[in-house]
Amino acid sequence: MVQRVTGPGLAALRRELGSAAAPARITQPAFDYDDGHLHRLVRLGPAEHAKPSDLCEYANDLLYASEVQADLFLHLLPTCLQALRDHLHGTGRYGAFVENLYPALAHPRVRALMSDKQRAAISDYMGRTLLDEIDEQRGLSYRGMGARPYRWVRALTTHGVLFPDIERLWTSWWSLDTVGRAVAAAQYLSCLIYANAENPVFAPWSPDKGGGPPCLWEYEGHLYEHRWLQPNVAFLERALEPREAEALLARAVAVLAGEPEHAVATAMLEDLPLCRETLEARCAELPRLLATVQTAGELLEWTR
Repeated sequence: MVQRVTGPGLAALRRELGSAAAPARITQPAFDYDDGHLHRLVRLGPAEHAKPSDLCEYANDLLYASEVQADLFLHLLPTCLQALRDHLHGTGRYGAFVENLYPALAHPRVRALMSDKQRAAISDYMGRTLLDEIDEQRGLSYRGMGARPYRWVRALTTHGVLFPDIERLWTSWWSLDTVGRAVAAAQYLSCLIYANAENPVFAPWSPDKGGGPPCLWEYEGHLYEHRWLQPNVAFLERALEPREAEALLARAVAVLAGEPEHAVATAMLEDLPLCRETLEARCAELPRLLATVQTAGELLEWTR
């Protein structure tokens, strides 16, 4: 087994972005005309975490202010991504900020502030963050809203909107080099193998508790009028074959031998002959769903 991969620290990411020092002047207009949050953010020390409210205001600046100060953006971006990391790992403080960070990163004028090399560094950091959370996955029995797997599944789906390198992330995950990756594979495959009300990993949705299987095309944040980038769709069309999915589950069962999740994963493998039509249909349908522009108020659903 490989050791748990950790993402680069803020200082290292700043160096990669070429923005280790704070800008000499703040010229960024604040969306709400009060730039106090910008001054507080640039004064943060290396070990300090930003106030969620300050980051929420900055995300609004990125989305709605009349212009974006490029050197300030590159300086604050590592702080934003650290908050994203904290959210993905379950701190519960930055959810409202993340809702607007993702659409800000997808906005054409924000993307224009980054070079290809800088975008690659950001994608690498976010991918490592996601793999860290996948490596920590445990459990194949969930009920109700707020279950931990929903966070990494939405982060994976959202990554495919922002960066065209889902193949690298997906391949690292499907290597099953850690117990967490095997558990995450079983969590994800359960959504392809079973009808929603029959999933043994995620109890059915209920009006009072929510829950149900994660939606494999649901994005994190207010990403409307978006879809997966075409290189990612093309990769998934190649990779998500029923035989590959079945082989992955068999490997996951082997990795989970002696672990608490082994019994559920084994039962899933035994159920496959009865669920093969659902698996085949959903493997073919998921790339098409991710290639569909998702508009606000329009719900996409499995046909099977």
